[in-house]
Amino acid sequence: GITAMVKSENRNKITIFLIVAAVIFSFWFTGFSLPKLISRGSQFFVIIGKMFPPDINYLGKIISPLLETIKMSFAGTFIGSLLALIVAPFCAYNTVAPKWLCGLLKAVINILRAIPVLIIALAVSFIFGIGSFAGAFAIALYTFGIIARLTWKDAEQQSHKTMDALVSAGIGKTKAFANTVFIDIFPEYLSNCLYVLESNVRHAAILGYVGAGGLGLILNEKISWGDYAKVGMILIMLFIVVFIIETISSYLRRILNGSVQTTVLNKRIIFIVILAVALLSMAAIDAPQITDLGIKVFKGIIYGILHPDMSLIFTTSQNGVPYLMLETICIAAAGTFIGAVISVPLAFPGSRNVSGKLSAGIMKIFILAIRTMPAVIYGLIFIRVTGPGAFAGVMTLGILSIGMCTKLYINTLDSFDMKTANALKSMGVSHTAAITNCILPEVKNKFFASAIYRFDVNLREASVLGLVSAGGIGTKLIFSMNGYLWSYAGAYILGLVILILLVDKLNSLIV
Repeated sequence: GITAMVKSENRNKITIFLIVAAVIFSFWFTGFSLPKLISRGSQFFVIIGKMFPPDINYLGKIISPLLETIKMSFAGTFIGSLLALIVAPFCAYNTVAPKWLCGLLKAVINILRAIPVLIIALAVSFIFGIGSFAGAFAIALYTFGIIARLTWKDAEQQSHKTMDALVSAGIGKTKAFANTVFIDIFPEYLSNCLYVLESNVRHAAILGYVGAGGLGLILNEKISWGDYAKVGMILIMLFIVVFIIETISSYLRRILNGSVQTTVLNKRIIFIVILAVALLSMAAIDAPQITDLGIKVFKGIIYGILHPDMSLIFTTSQNGVPYLMLETICIAAAGTFIGAVISVPLAFPGSRNVSGKLSAGIMKIFILAIRTMPAVIYGLIFIRVTGPGAFAGVMTLGILSIGMCTKLYINTLDSFDMKTANALKSMGVSHTAAITNCILPEVKNKFFASAIYRFDVNLREASVLGLVSAGGIGTKLIFSMNGYLWSYAGAYILGLVILILLVDKLNSLIV
C-alpha cells in the first residue's frame, strides 16, 4: 500500500513537472511578450471604445439575422441531440451493440468531434450555398459529436445489474436498456443538451463569416467597414439573447436535478414548448441550394480528404503540418494556462454558494459579457496589440478561456458542501482563510479537470483564429479551403484530426 502511494505521488510530480515545462515552452514558442503586452495593452480598449455608445438606430437591422442565429442554434441542437440519443447506446461497450460496432461508431464520432464547427460550416456553405441551412447543418454535426460522446460515457458508467438481470430473464438487450440504463441517464442527457444549446448560440453568431447565415454576416460586414458603433449594437443584442437563454437553461437544469420542484403538468408543458420551438426553427431553415458547382466542390473536398498533399505532412517548414500542429498546441496550452489561472480568483466571488447572490449576480453578468464576445472580435483586437500571429492567438484563447473556466469553476463551487467552511468562519477564521485552507484544496482537482477540458476546446477554437490570421493550423486550413486547394486542406484536416485525437487520449490519461 505504501509503495503504491509513493509511486502515485511520484507520478503526480512528474505529470506536474511535464505540464509546467510544456506551458513554459508554449509561451516561448508563441512569442509571448509581457513587456509588449504592458506597453501596447491600451490598444485593446481602442476598438472596444469605438463600440460604445452603440448605434441604437441600427437595432431594426439586427432583429432578422438575430432570429436566424437563434433558429440555426435550436434546429441544429435539436437534430444533433436527437441523432446522438439514437446512436449513443450503440457506442457504449457494455450495452446493446457488439464491440466491433462500438469501436467503429466511436472512431467516426471522435473524428467528427475533431473537425471544428466553423470548418464544417465553411465546407457545407460551399456545397449547399450560403444561408441558414449550412449553419444548422454544421451545428447539428457538432452537437451530435459532443452529445453522443457524453451520453455513451454516462451509459458506460451506470450500473448494469438490473439490465443484465432482465436480459438473463429473456428480455432483449435493447428493451432492457431502454427500461433501465436509458431512464437513468435521460435527465443528464437533457442537461447536456441545454449546456450545448448555450454554446451553440455563440457558435452560430460567427458562422456567417463563412456564409452560414445569421449575425455573422452583418458582423463581418460592419467589422470590415470599421463601423464599430453598429458592431457594439450587435454584441449587445447577442448578449441579451445569450443571457435569456442561459437563465432559462439554468432554471430547467435545476428542475432536472431536483433542486427546483414542479408538477408533472408543468414539465409536460415545458417539454411541448421546447419541442414546438425546435420544430418551428427547423421549418424556418433555408432549403439547401444544390448546384453543379456544389457537387463539384463536394467531390473536391472528398478528394482532398482522401488524397492529402503528403509534402505538407513530411516537412519541417513553417507551412507544413507538423510545425502548424506544434504551433496550435502551444497557442492552446498558453491560452488555457492564462485563462485557467485568472479564473480562480474570479470564480469565488462568482459563486452564490461561497459569496452570496449579489456578488454572484454581478460576476455572472461580467463573465457572460466576456463569453458573449465572438472569438473573431477578440482576435482582431489583440492583433492590434500584438500584431498578427501566434501571440494574438494566445491572448484570444486566454480571454475565451477565462469565460469558460470561470463558469465551470463556479459550477463546482456552487455544488460544494460549505459546512466545514462555515464552521471555520463561525470560529473566527476569515472568509479568505476559509477559502484558501478549506475550499480550494477540495476543489482544485475539479478545477484542473475543467482546465484540461478547456484545453481540448481551445484546440478546436484555434481554427476560428484563422479568420483573422492569429496563428495555428486554422489559418492555413481556411486559406486552403477558400482557395479551393483541396489536397492542401485535406493535409491540414488530417493534421487537425490526429492532433485532437492524440490530445484527447493524453487528457484521458492525465485526468
